[in-house]
Amino acid sequence: MVRLTALLGLSLGSTHAATLVGYAELPADTFAAGPPSGAFGAQGLRGPARFSSQPVQGFSGVRRAPGGGYVFLSDNGFGSKANSADYLLRLYRVNLTAKTAPGGQGRAEVGTSIQLRDPDRKVTWPIVNEASPERLLTGADFDVEGFAFAPDGTLWVGDEFGPFLLHFAADGRLLEAPIPTPNLPGLPTLRNQAPIVIGHRGSSGTRPEHTLESYRVAIETGADFIEPDLVVTKDGVLIARHEPVIAAVDASGKVTEATTDVASHPEFASRLTTKKLDGVDVRGYFAEDFTLAELKTLRAVERLPALRGKAYDGQFEVPTLAEVIALVRDVEARTGRKVGIYPETKHPTYFAAQGLNTSQLLIDTLKKEGFTDPGRVFVQSFETANLRDLKTNIMPRAGVNLPLVQLVSSPDEAPYDWVARGDARKYDALTTDAALRDIATYASGVGPYKRWIIDDGGKTTNFVTRAHAAGLLVHPWTFRNEPPYLLPVYANDPEAEMRQALRAGVDGLFTDFPATGARVVGQYTAAEVRSPQNPAFALVAPAPGQPSAANLGSSGGFEGVSLSPDGKTLYALLEKTVVGDPAGQLRLHAFDLASRKWTLAGRYLLDDPANAIGDLTPVNADESLVIERDNGSGPTAKVKRVYRVSLREKNTDGTLKKTLVADLMNVSDPQGLAPSTRNGVFTFPYVTIENVLVLDANTILVANDNNYPGMGGRGADVKDHTEFLWLRLDAPLTLAPGVGR
Repeated sequence: MVRLTALLGLSLGSTHAATLVGYAELPADTFAAGPPSGAFGAQGLRGPARFSSQPVQGFSGVRRAPGGGYVFLSDNGFGSKANSADYLLRLYRVNLTAKTAPGGQGRAEVGTSIQLRDPDRKVTWPIVNEASPERLLTGADFDVEGFAFAPDGTLWVGDEFGPFLLHFAADGRLLEAPIPTPNLPGLPTLRNQAPIVIGHRGSSGTRPEHTLESYRVAIETGADFIEPDLVVTKDGVLIARHEPVIAAVDASGKVTEATTDVASHPEFASRLTTKKLDGVDVRGYFAEDFTLAELKTLRAVERLPALRGKAYDGQFEVPTLAEVIALVRDVEARTGRKVGIYPETKHPTYFAAQGLNTSQLLIDTLKKEGFTDPGRVFVQSFETANLRDLKTNIMPRAGVNLPLVQLVSSPDEAPYDWVARGDARKYDALTTDAALRDIATYASGVGPYKRWIIDDGGKTTNFVTRAHAAGLLVHPWTFRNEPPYLLPVYANDPEAEMRQALRAGVDGLFTDFPATGARVVGQYTAAEVRSPQNPAFALVAPAPGQPSAANLGSSGGFEGVSLSPDGKTLYALLEKTVVGDPAGQLRLHAFDLASRKWTLAGRYLLDDPANAIGDLTPVNADESLVIERDNGSGPTAKVKRVYRVSLREKNTDGTLKKTLVADLMNVSDPQGLAPSTRNGVFTFPYVTIENVLVLDANTILVANDNNYPGMGGRGADVKDHTEFLWLRLDAPLTLAPGVGR
């Protein structure tokens, strides 16, 4: 409640936001002609029909009927896709008479209906009545919610299963194939391009790092680039290892960290030595003291065995850069997929002291292997001088122009080329606006430690925005699944950390678990928004044990659909949050009827992420009414509200500003029009309230969806009726011409 009152600047407990001025009911057991229904159970198994005809309710959308009265859209049936195969999707004309005085009588009279159907076979997947001539649509085919009449007399209906927009003739005949919902996340990347997933040392969270097997798994699980760190052998060959030291050994002879089993090879015992690596004494075995042939006798081991185990120790060789490129080429030949490489020149100052120019060796190898496509190679380094040399001298001489990335470590560390020449600055000197602009003179991107993007408290910084302003790509490191690497705010959910980085606008990310990275990025870059009930998943279901490709919750599609007052734009509001979007934010789509172009009109922020919306109806060109509700019924119902939402005014987080116009759990009923009113206060405690319509500047019509044969709104064992409320608002709405007529 604190969050909501702060947002709206009003006290919800001190006001009746509306007054009941009219009331009517439609009994729960109201039926229309049609075949028997209710034969399917929750698992889709067929039994005896529970009803001899078609239940009229519940209602999930309302509009004024052409010629007078109202048209209500029936919901998808009995609550799920599985149990609604014999419920026919219809719109019903309903004539309403409001009880406006204590002695009056409210009436709801159901008239003719419009049967939704697909005789022209516009639906491209099998439907329940596939073989029948009329192909009547059922609640197992679509979960229809909001709708609108277009100026040409046709019907536009929102569906939750796809979600889809459905376009019908006035008589209910489907006019075109269901229109899928595009994924419009609007990630703020540098050039609005899709973020890339970089397999950090391959899939190093699941295989020993820097092995062909690790790279292979990374590629197969969705990495766009794989990262080989490069060091040099005694005979001048670039190999993939994280450090020159391939096994570190303490004074007692214990191996403290290793990526190979060299310490178990007695023939190499004499190679154990101590060297100064970037100013630090390191005792161990060093790659540059071994020929490639000698290194090929070793086998890789897991660098973090206490965390990741030893299941794959001793199985894989130390690969060369040329072998890594060959793997990438083999994948391309077999699958057509063009994966890139993201090599890092390790410790260039250290190797330069031994007469080895790793930057030159890298370019020479790439040239020799014919792998110089700038769209498939990034070159990175924690030092600065070698990147400048690559940009100014080495690459121009070789006739190549590859994008370079300046790595930026934590603020307590420094580029070693600076340290070596006595420069006391740390990495934070590379993060100022001026420094970022300078980096842009020799590099295409920056690879920051992830805490430059998300601080220790889990707050997003302005680093990405500032780097983008300098024209730099941003590829932070390193995202890992294991709890020791996650801030407490993520509650051991590595995807939450990745999503926050993506929302910050990063252009890619380094991860030890590229399968996780690819899944999260895929949620943003998938072409469509799809719920688990989308027919695509029925035709091609995920393999056992694999996550669903759905990026929207079950039946989370278009709950609210309305048409702009000028009749040109259809607005469609999702009921649930798209995976990857901030919790509780719902996408409001705009669909131009003439151009068929989709845009993101805004994001609606729920009072609580557990809430849902119930309906959407226009007020004027810039404002709409939205029903928001919790999932409570009867005594557990707390939040049933109608908000006025502005398309023009935004909150500080960019969501649409909303203003309370009716608290449906606190309605004034001084005349006692409703039988449930107590002490002059009427409450509307049904779980789903899915109908709102503007009648005039001061009055709105609201009705519940009774989820027939649902119970609990007015008593645990009482079937829920449909109640129609005429509510006078405390403040008038500013209506566009045509609204409320």
